[in-house]
Amino acid sequence: MRHRIAGNRINMPEPKRRAAFRNLINGLYTHEHITTTEARAKAVQGEAERLIAIGIRGHNQAMDHLHQVVQDEYVAEQVLALARKGRFTLDEEIPSNEERAQEGKYPLSDNARRLKQDRLNAWKKELLGLVKDHDDAARALEAAREAMVIELHARRVILKHLPYELAVRKIFEQYVPMYNGRHGGYTRISKIGHRLGDAAEVVRLEMVK
Repeated sequence: MRHRIAGNRINMPEPKRRAAFRNLINGLYTHEHITTTEARAKAVQGEAERLIAIGIRGHNQAMDHLHQVVQDEYVAEQVLALARKGRFTLDEEIPSNEERAQEGKYPLSDNARRLKQDRLNAWKKELLGLVKDHDDAARALEAAREAMVIELHARRVILKHLPYELAVRKIFEQYVPMYNGRHGGYTRISKIGHRLGDAAEVVRLEMVK
């Protein structure tokens, strides 16, 4: 019987094959192209595109959630970027050293406390500059944090298959904006020639610009 042998096995033990495929996909995302044999390129192409599709779907689900509260696309992007800077609320103030001591935290110097308060005030001012009403701004900030959780889930799903943080970050920072709205076809295989020695077909697997 032929159970659990679907796909291109590349004539390697499973753990070694999985590691080789991860390295190929990581190189593809990092350098935007790799040169390898046709068999290996075809074996990893589908997985490479599937991971990008997961990132796009996670990002779109996050933005759809945020747009339920903030309809303007530009404002939603800015609120989300602000939420990523740090966790805060509009009613929050930097606690005194007495309050920090009650919470079991180390005291802050006057300069450190002032810097924290200035940063918090700047975030509040930026948020209220985007959403004028206090309550609406608070709801927008909370929706942005929930959107971050949705996108974080997609990142974790990708990391299970590709445990390279820099590559996953590049998916969300570069490839998701580039390919959003495109249904597949994120990569391309171009034939180069034959390898010396065993005459294996050599190709270039690259990200479509």
